[in-house]
Amino acid sequence: MILYFARHGQTDENVNMAGKPADDVPLNQLGIQQAKNLAIKLKDVKFDAIISSPLNRARQTAELVNENYRLPIQLDTVWRERDLESYLTLDVWNDAFDFDKNIQLGNNESLAVFFERVYAALDSLKQDYEDKTVLVVSHGGVQSCLYAYANKLPLSGNMRISPMKNCEYRIYDL
Repeated sequence: MILYFARHGQTDENVNMAGKPADDVPLNQLGIQQAKNLAIKLKDVKFDAIISSPLNRARQTAELVNENYRLPIQLDTVWRERDLESYLTLDVWNDAFDFDKNIQLGNNESLAVFFERVYAALDSLKQDYEDKTVLVVSHGGVQSCLYAYANKLPLSGNMRISPMKNCEYRIYDL
């Protein structure tokens, strides 16, 4: 399976590190333009499926890319960002992806459970879309899991190894 993974376009919360990652916020004007530019970059790729986190910023990005394809977008909560239930600074966000620090914010999803969720989703994708090309539009935290999964990294230390910019995409041969 060839997996194209795209991070959603910019939101005001991305710029200001306000709110929390699981907040359901829309793209800002730059984010809309970034998504339109992503659609142009991907216009010649033949996708068999487009899957998205249901959070507004990811869904909007997927919808703008999908204007070239007119495929049904599969919204799935498994591709949501990790919910850390608190106001975050960039330092706290980065530390929250460190297995050695094992930071648990609130009663929400631990880092281990988050990685298990995304790994299980990736295993399912590989099985369901063998020999297919799929676009997943999701979030930066999910990308951290995907990067570790694709590179068979041990689940130790800080997993924010290869962060993505808004509307950046990467290609993985899984």
